[in-house]
Amino acid sequence: MGLADKLEEANKRNKPLNWCPYQDMYDNLTPENQKALDDAWAKGLSANIILSAPRSEGIKSSNESIRAHRSGVCKCLKK
Repeated sequence: MGLADKLEEANKRNKPLNWCPYQDMYDNLTPENQKALDDAWAKGLSANIILSAPRSEGIKSSNESIRAHRSGVCKCLKK
């Protein structure tokens, strides 16, 4: 495999510029779990509480991605 092939392969793995880890996690939840997270946002629960629920279900997320999404500085909100 030449350099051009390796660069093309690496480019296929890149995420879009507006990729948001929280939104990616959210989009892969069941509608029931999405509603639970929406309700948690509406209740004003802390990022730590919101993070603990998906993690207890084996879903990966981070405080940073949740806080960025919640505060409106994540990339998905800049589309």
